[in-house]
Amino acid sequence: MININLLAALVVFNILILLYQIMIEVFSAIFRVDGVQIDKARFQIISILTGTGFTTNESEIMLATRKRRKITQIMILFSYIFNISIVSTIVNLFISTSNTSLTELIIGVVLTVINITLLIGLNKSTKIRRIFDNLVLRIGKRKKKRKINPISIYDYYGNKVIAEVRIIKMHDKITDLNIVKLKKDYNIQLLVVKRGSLIISDIDETIKIQDNDVLLVFGNYKVIRNLFSNT
Repeated sequence: MININLLAALVVFNILILLYQIMIEVFSAIFRVDGVQIDKARFQIISILTGTGFTTNESEIMLATRKRRKITQIMILFSYIFNISIVSTIVNLFISTSNTSLTELIIGVVLTVINITLLIGLNKSTKIRRIFDNLVLRIGKRKKKRKINPISIYDYYGNKVIAEVRIIKMHDKITDLNIVKLKKDYNIQLLVVKRGSLIISDIDETIKIQDNDVLLVFGNYKVIRNLFSNT
């Protein structure tokens, strides 16, 4: 470990905290684009980066697909690097306190207070959050245009999920598919159909899936994905 003076250690500490916040927002955006609710994604990401809590049932959301598992592995690697760096910096803070001038101490403390205040302000700023969310949504829309019937997961219940499916392209598996076939052949419950401005919540066997429908379904995620994505 290389010893550095207190001012340098505080600067490094603040940079790490800033990078920590940036990583949370970036990875949250990535998972949101891939269909994970932003609040659930952020909670799991914080748990991974801090090395705590990534054992809940909701952690299954982050491991549901091969892509998400790869992203989660990258986050875990980041967390190791981050935790080692932050511990090393804190140790240096204590070591370097004795040979630091009062001016350096004041500058370091002021920088830390400014950094923390800035981060709190950014987190509470609805305007900045709205700008960031709109950017994520635009990225998500571009991505969804390249996907066949994109699926967004709302919540997990054991090995089943509540998911939203956007029907962009009809294929053989879902042509003439109704609630009876969906339940009998795939054990998937069709909860709600959004068809333009029309919301259909009273689902019966006469309701068939059409182009541009938005479906809210409940069932096994892999079965839902294989059925609607035609994989």
